[in-house]
Formats: sequence, structure tokens, C-alpha cells
Amino acid sequence: MKKWLLVLFVCLAFISPGLAGADEEMGGEEPVTMMQEVVVTGTRFEQVVEKIPAHVTVITEDQIEASGARSVPDILRSLGGVLVRDLNGNGNNQIVDMGGFGETADRHVAVVINGRRINPIDQSGIRWTLIPVENIERIEVLHGAGSVLYGDNAMGGVINIITKEGKEGFQFNSELGYGNLHTRRGYAAVDFGRGPLSVHLGGVRFETDGYRERSETERSGGFGKVRLDLNENVSLFFEGSAGNADFELPGSLTEAQRDADRRQSVNPADEGEDRDSFVGLGTELDLGRFGLLNLHLSHRTEKRDSDMASWFSFMMFDVETNGLAAQYILESDLVGHGNRLTLGFDYYNTEYEAFQGAFKGATTNRFAHEKRTLSYYAQDEFNILDSLILNIGVRYEDPDIDLGALVGGVTNSSGYDDGETAWNVGLAYSFMPGSKVYARAYRSFRYPVVDEYTSIFTGAINSNLKQETATGYEAGVRLSVFSKLVLNLRCYTMNVKDEISWNPVTFQNENLDETRHRGGEMDFRFQPAKYLALYGGAGYTDAEFTNGANDGKQIPLVPEWKGHAGLEVNYLGFRGRLQYNYVGERFFGMDYSNSQKKMDDYHTVDLYLAYRYKFMEFFFNANNLFDEKYSDFAFYNSWGWPGFFNYYPMPEAVYFGGVRIYF
Repeated sequence: MKKWLLVLFVCLAFISPGLAGADEEMGGEEPVTMMQEVVVTGTRFEQVVEKIPAHVTVITEDQIEASGARSVPDILRSLGGVLVRDLNGNGNNQIVDMGGFGETADRHVAVVINGRRINPIDQSGIRWTLIPVENIERIEVLHGAGSVLYGDNAMGGVINIITKEGKEGFQFNSELGYGNLHTRRGYAAVDFGRGPLSVHLGGVRFETDGYRERSETERSGGFGKVRLDLNENVSLFFEGSAGNADFELPGSLTEAQRDADRRQSVNPADEGEDRDSFVGLGTELDLGRFGLLNLHLSHRTEKRDSDMASWFSFMMFDVETNGLAAQYILESDLVGHGNRLTLGFDYYNTEYEAFQGAFKGATTNRFAHEKRTLSYYAQDEFNILDSLILNIGVRYEDPDIDLGALVGGVTNSSGYDDGETAWNVGLAYSFMPGSKVYARAYRSFRYPVVDEYTSIFTGAINSNLKQETATGYEAGVRLSVFSKLVLNLRCYTMNVKDEISWNPVTFQNENLDETRHRGGEMDFRFQPAKYLALYGGAGYTDAEFTNGANDGKQIPLVPEWKGHAGLEVNYLGFRGRLQYNYVGERFFGMDYSNSQKKMDDYHTVDLYLAYRYKFMEFFFNANNLFDEKYSDFAFYNSWGWPGFFNYYPMPEAVYFGGVRIYF
């Protein structure tokens, strides 16, 4: 495969100058201009990216479409500081790792949709398949801790998903596609905008047989957003979504099983169902010189079934979350300097109920938990100079957790109430338009989820489990040159105390010895001509234990190196994208002593082609073009059951093509 890679990128080297020259021959074309990026993730309100003392990546709607991705994690694979693991190869169990947290990575990244937190209060992880990528306007990724503004989980980073709004006039677009593995996808959306009213409505349906046996997936969903500007100072908006997913779970394979047939499944009946619905209502008030006030109410219900017949375990989950968020922003002069003050609070109340039995329909055990979280935060952005911004923030979060379990006829109950503080101090200096150098220090935290406290085997509650805390430092540079090149560099170090992990010997979650996470990231985008862009990135992560029996050992599942490089072409209705990806070696999950071999590194290539003619666009996408055989996730079991080394194979080449209609 490496020979093919060499041929491809040699061809690109010859193609690139030709396309750049074609641009010059057009004569009167306007020069390439990269728009000034405005983001909301770094401050929870619009701010130009060079004034934020942090690294924020923006992924646009066009980039999402050109990626061919079917889930948010697949979109994020191309970021230098982000690692994605897919357990089933069908997108139903994906984990995003930022900062090198390995097995618990999904609990160290805060995920928000339009500013609303969606992290679960248990270990189930984000239900990525129920977030349709077709409804995403852009994704903003904050690299590094964001606990001041986003609280719990925001230790390694923040992923903020901004969904689409209605457009002016009437517009309709749809997509219909088919691929190998009997994959089918359909999508339709309508936009309406007139005067103060805008509406966006859509729906999506996806089906696939999957790469492995027992990996069939069906999912569908609908979504909508309505915005009404009552006048120039008052806006109301309503948003809602509903989705469902039915999927099979192929499970892991031992090394011998993988070598014999990597597409097989030894779990003949494992499967799951997810049902999710959400409604939100909000208002934005412009108070003139007295500032801005934003209010948001939300209600979410989740129903999940997990039928793990191979483990004689069936569970039903019923989760309901109500949220209220308020934010006040005041921009004014302070001692003759520009200043922006942000004050806010977040309140979430989650009622969680789960039933467990040995087989479907049996519910002999019951878990009932409730988590109420009230947080207050303040952040100030002070212009020491027009080009030098001081950012200071603090947050206090106070969770009140009630835990209850009925297992084997024995009832256990306990409570947890221990507030935590996060802070952030940073400086950003913009030395030319679009460019900055920054540094910051921060403190962040992560609370245990309810089933880290509670054993599903015995119902015992570990009330001694502590929340994680971290202190970190980072510095970085963003360089924008002649509106053609954007380069981001970031380095960081973070010391974590009381990191939580599963102990397979004691069968409970425990606080680990101290760990240290440090590394660096680089991303660039170079657009020498209107029709051509080169991009790439790399990430280095050194995550290790710094105390105890495993002092100096690396945290499992975290590669030291990962990277990507690609080329985009947009010429006379034709769009093309070719991307190479690399993920380095890493230790198997649960190999904390680093005593076993490492998982293999892997190289993949992805291709996207599209051609638009009038109101139609034909597209083709190929992932893992050269059939690399690899696994995102694998674990080591010292007991040798089901095997010492257990793998979750990823698909070989996956092809998908279709047509889009625009009116």
C-alpha cells in the first residue's frame, strides 16, 4: 500500500502547480482571501479567533460534506490533536480522545450542541449516530481545557456543534446515495426565510449491513429550528430533534479469530436500541448599552435498550434531563480600555433509571439515580492594548447526586455533594491580522458518572470515589500569511490528580495515581490559488503515570504520533479531496504496566469526488481506499478470556456515491 501512497502524492505534486497555473491564466480572478474567523466556543459568544488565548479549530459545512463522514467523530479524525476509536466499525460506539485519556477519553471531552451540554451522566458515551451530520452548519473544537465556560468533562477539550438555521427565501435540498456493504442513505431539508421569520426542517435515514457479521445498523431522525426576530432587540428561537437507532453488536475477536476471519462475529445475538428526543426554547435580548442577555430552556428524553446475550445481560435505560442556561454579556470601557464581561449560570437536572436482568424482558435489578448540577461562571476579556487581550475566568460547580441500587434483593443508597472550582488565566497577542501568540494556565475537573460510583454486579456504591482535578499550561501560535496560509501550533502539559479507571481485579472504579498529559499539535492550510488547497496536521501525545506502581508507564490506547495530509481541488464545478491518515503504535487497553506488545500503527487514504451541474451534484466517496487492515480499539486481558489480545476490526475499503438536488 505504501507504494500506492507514494504514487498518489507524486501525482499530486505535479497536479498542484498545474492547477495553480490555471488560476493565473484566468487573469481577472480576484485574489484568494481567507475570511476572518469568528467563533463562539472560546467565549460562549462571538469573538474573532485571534483574540482568544486558546486553539480553536473551525470545520465548515463544505469541509464536512467533502469529508464523506457519517458521524461527528469521523469528521474530527483529520484534526492533529484528536484521536477517534470506533469499537464496532459502524459508528454506533465511537470515542473521541483529546489530551490522551485512553479508555475514559469520552468522559474528558465536553460535547455541546448550540451551547447545550449532551454528555451523559453514565458511561454510555455520546450517542453520535443520533446527531445527523447533514444538520450541522459548522463544528468548533476547543483544544485543551474549557471547564470555566463548560464545566464537567471539559478537561481535554470541547466540541461545539452548531446546527443549521433557515435561509432567506425558499430552498430545498436532498441527497440519495448507495454504497458497498448494502449502505443506503437518504436526506431532505427545507429552508424558509422571510422578514423576521426563518425555518429549517429536515430528516435523514441511514441503513447498512456493516463490514462485520452482526453489525447491521438502521437509524433515522428529524430536526428543526425556528427563529423569530420580534424586533431588532428581541429574538426567539425554538429547536427540536428526534432520532432512533437499531443496531447489532459484533463484539471483539481474539487474535486467532481475527486472523482466521476478521469479519466474523462470535456474538450471535448482541444488539441495542437508542431513542432520543429534544426540545429547546430560547431568547436573545439586546439591552443596548446595558449588554446582552441570553436564556435557554431545554428538555431531553433518552430511552436505550442493551441486549448483551453473550454476557447474559439485558438493560433498559430511561433518562430525562431538564436544563436552564442564562448568560449576560456587557461590553464597555474599563479605565479607558475595551472590556467584555460574561456572567452566567447553568442548571441541569437528570433523572436516571435502569433495569437489568439476565435476558431480554427480565428486570431483576434496578438502579435509580438523580443528578442536579448548578454552576456559576464569570469571564472577563480586558484589552490591555488593542492587540493584547487578558482573559480571566472562574467557575464554581456544585453537583448534588443521589445514588440508589436494588441488586439481588439488597438495596444500597448514598449521596454525593462536593463542589469544585475551575479557573483560567490567559493572554493573547495579535501581532498581525488573523495571527496571534498566546499562553494560558488553567484548572479543570471531571466528576465520576453514576455507574462509576455504582457496581452493576453487586449494587455496591463506592462513596470514596473522588472527582478528578487537573492543572495545566499551554502556549501556541496562529499564523496567517498573505491570506493564503494559516498555521496553528500548540504545546501543552497537564497534571491530573485522582484520574478514574476500572480495576479488573477489584471489579470497581478507583482513583489512579497521578498522571501527566503533555504534547503538541500542528495544523496548517495553504491555499496558493482559488481552486487549490493543501492541508495537514500532526499531533504528539505523551500521557503517562507519574506515581505509584506504574510510574513512568504510558496510558494505554494513546499513540505518541498521529497525522494527516491532504489536497483539495475546486474547479469549474468539480470538487475533489484526497487525504492520507496515520495513527501510531499504542499499548492495548488495560495494559497499564506496558508489559505486552503494542497495537500496530496504520495508514489509510480517503478520497472524495463531486461534480455539480446546475441544480444537481453527483458525488463519490471512498474511505480506506487501499484496504488497510487495522483496529481502532483492542484490549489485553491477563486472564486470557476470551483471549489475551482482543480486537475490534475496522472496515476495509468503504465506497459510497449518490446525487444531491438543490432548489
